[in-house]
Amino acid sequence: MQKPLISLVTLAVVLCSSLAAMADIKIKQRVTTAGQKMESTRMIKGARERTEQKIELADPQAAAYFPQIATVTQCDMKRTVRLNDRKQLYTVEPFQSPADAAIEKTTPAPTKTTTTTRAGGTLTMTYTVKDTGERKMMFGLQARHLIVTQEMESSPDSCGGPNKMKMEFDGWYVDFSAEFNCPMATPQVPTRPNINKPDCIDRVVYKGSGAARTGFLLEGTMKMFAPDGSVQFTSTTETLELSRSPLEASLFDVPQGYRLADSQQDLYAISVPGMPDSESMSGSRPTSTGNTQSTTAMRTVGVVVTFASGANANQSDVENYIRGKIASRGYRPVSGSGDYTVNVQVRQIKESTAGKIGGIFGKVTGVPTSVGKVDVDLIATLSGGSSGEAKVKNKFDGPATEAIRAALDQALDQILDRIDN
Repeated sequence: MQKPLISLVTLAVVLCSSLAAMADIKIKQRVTTAGQKMESTRMIKGARERTEQKIELADPQAAAYFPQIATVTQCDMKRTVRLNDRKQLYTVEPFQSPADAAIEKTTPAPTKTTTTTRAGGTLTMTYTVKDTGERKMMFGLQARHLIVTQEMESSPDSCGGPNKMKMEFDGWYVDFSAEFNCPMATPQVPTRPNINKPDCIDRVVYKGSGAARTGFLLEGTMKMFAPDGSVQFTSTTETLELSRSPLEASLFDVPQGYRLADSQQDLYAISVPGMPDSESMSGSRPTSTGNTQSTTAMRTVGVVVTFASGANANQSDVENYIRGKIASRGYRPVSGSGDYTVNVQVRQIKESTAGKIGGIFGKVTGVPTSVGKVDVDLIATLSGGSSGEAKVKNKFDGPATEAIRAALDQALDQILDRIDN
């Protein structure tokens, strides 16, 4: 009778563990980087996941213009749904089919280059985890106070030259997993070897307790230090909510009354409170009412954004940010031509070595680590009722999303002043 009893106990433990893994999960966190706050919410229910992100801009008026898009991954229906709750619009994107994947993977090989690869120097990566021994209960879980240190030092003969950086993560970690796997069946199509060679390759050496257990970060601060030990960059993470309570199934589906958007542009177009949507406006210049401020507020500004091959960024996010800046000035951003046109050419977005190294450690610590300096090169021009040009080529604090916003702020403030004057 002892073996059956043990088997029953084991089965009960397995069932309890399985039920815990299948429980609904909601995680809400806020990350503050260089004064910019980003709030993210992640919800999981069975085979479906919903994610939301909200940028807390310093100017609340400008923030009100940005669309809040929720992304719902429906594994059971093999599709991704995006929802704009403000405008009650949605789009549907089916998962890539095996046939599509096969076509995509059998594209012609790139043109062969004659790049000669030379041996660089040495990149030494040191990773350590220090457990302070402190414990406290957070969201019903026992949290450990850990200090995670990451250091990188490159030799003088390395590809990027001599460099030294250090990042420290001081936070509270718990044993918690919110993994969501949604596999898509794609055929194993042989791919052509990459014949383009890098011009320089460093040897990477890893040191320290890289296998040390950390867990899920609930609360903490990341600091990046300069070679002289001064703090260059700070980012904080705080968990606002962590819950396993049952979630409404309606959160993971298209609400009744929502309209299928004509395009992604329609979904992401800004919605100004108290005004019709930009796509429904005629774009004609308003008649004068004798009130200068009222007339100015109705001026329309078209937005055109182009990216060079060396600039990788989400075009929709950049366009929406520009539209928000325009709307915050009291003008009406429109698709196509308007009274004025803002043309932004993004030539380059290049992360520094520190940012790239941060990405290497990101999966280990569970903390966003796209930090360091980012080179941004862009030109913004204004045409129409007024003309102007602003060039920005500078290094900005990372991550890349914050760097491009900072560069856009510099350029747009210059050319939009031409309209005001």
